[in-house]
Amino acid sequence: MSYNALCQREQALISASAYHFGSYRRAVEQAGLVYADILRRPRWNKKQIIQLIKAGRRKGVDLHWSAMTRRRDELGKAAFASLQPRLFGRWDRALQAAGLDPEEVARYRRWGPSEIIFELRQRRQDGQALNSGALQEEDPSLHAAAVRHYGSYDAALVAARLDPAGIRQRRVWKKTEVISAIKLAHRNKQHLSDSSIRQHHPALYGAAVRLYGSFIRARQESGVPFMRADSKKRKQVLPARSASQPRGKSVSTNAGKSSVSTGKTANRRVRAKSAEQNHASKTGAKKRRATRQK
Repeated sequence: MSYNALCQREQALISASAYHFGSYRRAVEQAGLVYADILRRPRWNKKQIIQLIKAGRRKGVDLHWSAMTRRRDELGKAAFASLQPRLFGRWDRALQAAGLDPEEVARYRRWGPSEIIFELRQRRQDGQALNSGALQEEDPSLHAAAVRHYGSYDAALVAARLDPAGIRQRRVWKKTEVISAIKLAHRNKQHLSDSSIRQHHPALYGAAVRLYGSFIRARQESGVPFMRADSKKRKQVLPARSASQPRGKSVSTNAGKSSVSTGKTANRRVRAKSAEQNHASKTGAKKRRATRQK
């Protein structure tokens, strides 16, 4: 009898109610019904979810989220209902409201082959590390369960249709490793442009983009000086031209410089010689005057 339900099943009745009574609510009231009683209220509330969680805990039910996603009973429905923003928003918050520690629930969960395969595939889908060392550090219970059920971790990966060799070759980058790799490339005199690193070092480029947002920002964080290829080429080519082709321009330039310097020297000599001649003539004139006076 709720408005939304009738809109899906009896649209003609809704339209007739609005046409004859002005609204569906007035039609309901004219029929002698209390409109508030026929409203569809939310089925789930926090109290119901908490009660189901506590009941499942007393029965020893695995309350880990992956186990909840495979349940089709009331507890499984309550788990999905807890994700609604008006309730808890997240399953771990619902566990906390029921007085449980989400980390303890994850630590002491019951592992089976299906749970192991589900978690391994989920980590791959989420882009998380799947190599043995990283998994032992981040989720030791999953790694231990995989080895216990399948005999080895590689066998568990094969069961999950994952390639152990490819996973072992995949490197898990950290920010410090990205910076170190950029500095090493700089010491090896490799060009650190965005396109060059993307082409020659795709793993480093992908890690820089994933951790820093872009390779340019990672390069800036490393503090390594960077010069564009075109400006570097210009600075290197121009000296090469002046070294290989100075025989034309530089020789003529040097010749011009030497001719100018030679001319200046000659002018100085002429001026010095004329000064000597003037001095000599003045001295001779003084002597002749002195002779005449005598």
